[in-house]
Amino acid sequence: MPKLAECRGAEAKAPIAPKLVEVTFSLNRPGAEEVYLCGDFNQWSPTSLRMIRHDSSGHWEKRLTLTPGRYQYKFVVDGEWVHDPKASENIPNHNGSLNSIVEVHK
Repeated sequence: MPKLAECRGAEAKAPIAPKLVEVTFSLNRPGAEEVYLCGDFNQWSPTSLRMIRHDSSGHWEKRLTLTPGRYQYKFVVDGEWVHDPKASENIPNHNGSLNSIVEVHK
């Protein structure tokens, strides 16, 4: 009877898990009561990723671990959808507003 390694082939290796990269999203919005992050990475759920206010000046932040790729996203500030004014790229969406783009690299 052949050995298990012979059936799989001598070069059989465990699959490699995709690399995850930590990405920090930030928004300066003084006076905001609550800010959420939404996009391709959470099926555009407007309340699942609450951002954290870091100081009284209105700096909000959220860190995610994402696989490398290109993602569209927006912020929801006190119920209003807002694109990222600091994003390197913003593109029109089907609602007549802009989505921001983040490119995650290895």
